[in-house]
Amino acid sequence: MKKFNLAIVFTSLIVGGGITWGIEHYANHGIIQSEEATCLYEIKTNNNFQFIKPLQFVDALCEKTEFLELKSQLSNTIDSLKETGEIESASLYLREFEEGGWISIHPENHYHPGSLLKLGALFNILKQAESDTSLFSKKLTFQKTKERIPTQTYSSQSLVEGASYSVATLLDYMIAYSDNYATSLLHSIMNYQEYLQTFIQLNLPEPNGSDPNYSVTAANFSNFFKVLYNGTFLSPMMSEKAIEILMKCDFDQGMQAGLPKGTKIAHKFGEWGNREGRHELHEMGIIYLGSKPYLLTIMTSGKEVEKLKPTLSILTHQTHHFLRKLSRQGI
Repeated sequence: MKKFNLAIVFTSLIVGGGITWGIEHYANHGIIQSEEATCLYEIKTNNNFQFIKPLQFVDALCEKTEFLELKSQLSNTIDSLKETGEIESASLYLREFEEGGWISIHPENHYHPGSLLKLGALFNILKQAESDTSLFSKKLTFQKTKERIPTQTYSSQSLVEGASYSVATLLDYMIAYSDNYATSLLHSIMNYQEYLQTFIQLNLPEPNGSDPNYSVTAANFSNFFKVLYNGTFLSPMMSEKAIEILMKCDFDQGMQAGLPKGTKIAHKFGEWGNREGRHELHEMGIIYLGSKPYLLTIMTSGKEVEKLKPTLSILTHQTHHFLRKLSRQGI
């Protein structure tokens, strides 16, 4: 672990329910190689309690200088894909976990998260299991109902009607295979108000999967994976379990296609479309680059969902290649 001194200047500015600190980094201690001497940091806390405010994560409010070259490369790639008609828009959020450096491309764009909303269900079930681990072995029987289940382009496995499944198995179906029937069945044991509170606590709007106007940004929705990696929302044990489930995701046509074979990635994709012919395809992942894991979220839109898949893999490949080069240089 690097040793460094921090001169901390407290301010009275409140940002997003957290305190913003001005932290001056001294370059001669090796913590920052960039020219900037000062950067404000946002401390995001859970304000759901009366007497305590548990820490969720800390974010620098300025982008990492060493990543700006990558930002330029990725922006050029997105522009090229838009010019050729492969996509209509794309947003990207990158955050390293070791020092919290980040970049964001087209942060103003909003998208419907689609199946990424299943992360809220995952958090809700695992939060319940913190006080009752027998929940994982509870059996639920799948019977089709009149509930409208959204159609899917990508779903490798689905529940069999009349069969019984443990909650643990249903979590795998929901996340690993993105099965909407498994999600629907798990909804029967979820606490809906706590499900909504999960999004509020992560500084996200209350979800409404049936509302075509519900939208989020790539940067904000990344809060799910920030608190997951830090173990600051779920317990460390349940955070680890969530990562293990996410590592089973079998969608290999997006981020995974842009990574070297064998790279560990905990990820979830989401798709959405409307009657006007707009399609969206997104993916979030915690990618393990040796001892320097990083969070990558990519959200895209276009007229053909099949044309969106290569964008996920191309941008992931560029990002991973750049970060691997920095890692070899010791940056």
